[in-house]
Amino acid sequence: MFIPRVIAGLSSLLLFQSSFVLSSTERPRFALGGYGDVKYETSESKDSSAYSARFVPIFLFSLNEKIHVEAETEISLNEEGETEIELEYADLHYFLDDTTTITAGKFLIPFGQFGPNIHPSWISRSPWTPGIYGSHGSSQAMEALLPILSDVGVAVQKTIVLGDHQKIFIDLYSTNGPRTEADEHTEEPIEDELSDHSEEEEGHAEIPELAFEATNGDNNKGKATGGRVAYAMLPGIEIGASYYSASYDDDEELDFTAQGIDINVIGSYYLLRGEYIATETDGLEEEDGEIETHTFKRDGWYLQSTFQTGKFWPSLAGTELVFEYAETNKLAEASRWMVGVNYWLDARSVIKIAYDDTDLVEGEDDQRFAVQLSYGF
Repeated sequence: MFIPRVIAGLSSLLLFQSSFVLSSTERPRFALGGYGDVKYETSESKDSSAYSARFVPIFLFSLNEKIHVEAETEISLNEEGETEIELEYADLHYFLDDTTTITAGKFLIPFGQFGPNIHPSWISRSPWTPGIYGSHGSSQAMEALLPILSDVGVAVQKTIVLGDHQKIFIDLYSTNGPRTEADEHTEEPIEDELSDHSEEEEGHAEIPELAFEATNGDNNKGKATGGRVAYAMLPGIEIGASYYSASYDDDEELDFTAQGIDINVIGSYYLLRGEYIATETDGLEEEDGEIETHTFKRDGWYLQSTFQTGKFWPSLAGTELVFEYAETNKLAEASRWMVGVNYWLDARSVIKIAYDDTDLVEGEDDQRFAVQLSYGF
């Protein structure tokens, strides 16, 4: 009973604060937005089917004309029925001028298009995350290249206006960066451990598993740095290039780097989105009785197209077809294709029906079916 009362109290307080600010300044300083979804999903590899739901509120607050604060939390249930609350981001924006913004806090790292711009379920045209970015709340057979990145640090965004419809977007950032998983980080590996616990692939030790979850600490003095530069011919075309680099071990001797290219094309009756990512992860391997550093290289891409069938057949207004193909290469080769049909109830609510087929070079293939209701508010 305590939690509902607290939520009701906070809601009343926010409503009172918003109405007070509106009456005193004649412009809103607080806004509540967000999204949510309900999904039914089956998986052949897991031999299971399940319903899931989540609610993702976004809080926006304007301190003044120069400073804005935003935060997003995801509220969901895990497989044990426990409520999980995760802070997706919480940051402050300072508008230095009309084209320059400084951001500090936990924020979505601007690597590619999907993570910072498209991942909310009512914006994404698929009920699943592209294979190169991991599951993000859903099962997935394909081994991802990167998660949707978020971290604690500072960033600068700059917009250069070239003409009436042409712009260049520049994003630069510094964050805490990734770490090794806890079981790999306890002590320095030795020869016996490498031979006993590493899986050999092409004569090399298993690729290290990194933890990208944002924390308020760091295991070394080095920081993750990177950025994205994009050219946009508005409102229809944006092409970007991204870079991310960090040392992840205690001694700052092992590095992780990622490079990406993304494209987003918006037509009168279609969407075309895609990204290519290449990663390099330093790891330790045994060679001639000595521990040496080896660089594991992986790459992959996805391409998604959406066709609004209602533009050609008025009787199908609000309906669109979605096709997607994803592929990962080297060390964990896999391919995945998806076909779906979406029906928009209104501009912010959509029902998605989709089928997904994943083929793994090594491992168990998977076929999935999903029906998802997504909404934004």
